[in-house]
Amino acid sequence: MRENTFDVPAYKFFTVKINDGRLFHTFTDYKTVLNKNNIKKNDILLIPFENIDGLKVEEVRELLGTKELFLLGTTYYKAANFIERSEKISQPATICNFKGVYFEDTFLNENCKKTIDKLYEEHMEEAYLTSNENTKRMYRCFFERYQDGSYEKTKERIKRLEMRK
Repeated sequence: MRENTFDVPAYKFFTVKINDGRLFHTFTDYKTVLNKNNIKKNDILLIPFENIDGLKVEEVRELLGTKELFLLGTTYYKAANFIERSEKISQPATICNFKGVYFEDTFLNENCKKTIDKLYEEHMEEAYLTSNENTKRMYRCFFERYQDGSYEKTKERIKRLEMRK
């Protein structure tokens, strides 16, 4: 890993949409789909966080056609097989060690004017101290990559959060 950074390249952040035509899903619905051994291409849509960063909550919900929002932080990789004549065949994405943040309809209605990154940032700051070390690493990565822009600023944020004890 690179020195002086919390940004782990293997950590990816997505907003997830269950692709079944329904407008509302529960946290259990998301867990069920994401815990499947073999996620089929059309079961879910994984929207990279970069594609919605800075949008208001109401804009993201409209864009996705959903009432709730689910942020997925995960260790993510895409495997590839090689066959004769070096033709590359891509395999479905493999998602492991995911941490999901689920926001229900009522909460989002109250916070619809906030930007999506601010909503996630507030949740992660609130949950930081009570999270396990793996989750904290993922949160620090999110803070550096999407909020703070530098290791030093994220380090200051973590100190500030730890002083709340």
